[in-house]
Amino acid sequence: MAGIEAQVEREKKTVPAPNVDPKKGTRGDIDDEDDEESYYRYMEENPHAGLQDGDGSDGELEYDQDGNPIPPPRKRDIDPLPVIYHSEIDYEKFEKNFYIPHEDIIALASSQTQELRHKLGIKVSGPSPPAPVTSFAHFGFDESLMKAIRKSEYTQPTPIQAQGVPTALSGRDIIGIAKTGSGKTAAFLWPMLVHIMDQKNLGPGDGPIGLILAPTRELSLQIYQEAKKFGKVYNISVCCCYGGGSKWEQSKALEQGAEIVVATPGRMIDMIKMKATNLRRVTYLVLDEADKMFNMGFEPQVRSICNHVRPDRQTL
Repeated sequence: MAGIEAQVEREKKTVPAPNVDPKKGTRGDIDDEDDEESYYRYMEENPHAGLQDGDGSDGELEYDQDGNPIPPPRKRDIDPLPVIYHSEIDYEKFEKNFYIPHEDIIALASSQTQELRHKLGIKVSGPSPPAPVTSFAHFGFDESLMKAIRKSEYTQPTPIQAQGVPTALSGRDIIGIAKTGSGKTAAFLWPMLVHIMDQKNLGPGDGPIGLILAPTRELSLQIYQEAKKFGKVYNISVCCCYGGGSKWEQSKALEQGAEIVVATPGRMIDMIKMKATNLRRVTYLVLDEADKMFNMGFEPQVRSICNHVRPDRQTL
């Protein structure tokens, strides 16, 4: 984990410099090539790009709003995991529902619940969703976690936390939409900790109980920091796996055992294929910024990972 810790510190302090070929000239005034430079570089690398086929078609080359050709994106050739048959695996039973509504919340009339949602700007659908809360005390967390929450300078639940945490603690699957900085990471992390603490300790060869997939290294590291901050309350180990990091260090960290793994889809598949970990114990699965993962072309990898997790898991 030392390598991951060092990476986290570097992410905080510096922005990585772009790779520069020492044999080529450098431009100190501009870090990234502009559209025109990108176009010329692409045409140099692909001299036949844009040439018409025998039938006169333009092929698959696309153009931006200024009429410049757009280089096709690089392919992410990551083979999915092999097919798994869950019916042949004897999974242990686990508990999902840990939520006991606070007496203040139980006392709310239906009209008051709707008024509270309107006040918080919450829209919710689904059968009999739990009422949103107005205080961290309503979650029913133990004093250790409450102390960590207060130490993080939270004053009251944000809208996504007020509605999302009771729903997640109830064992429900959730699709949540909230702006950046809305506290959604904590909204899925806190219930995850409760979920993990109800299960038996990891044994030799066990994979994680909570798995969080994220589209980028930067987001993975941000989630890792939050998970580690709250996870240390219960001595929960957290591991972060992402492209660009050392596969060896990440695989060794996984082999030591981690209740929570935060990973990008491609690197998670790499780790599973290397037999550094497995998904047999995963019962709490989070797809953070799932829309972005799909837009970036990770859908096959995400689907492959999801298909390898037991079907009765909780998914957020």
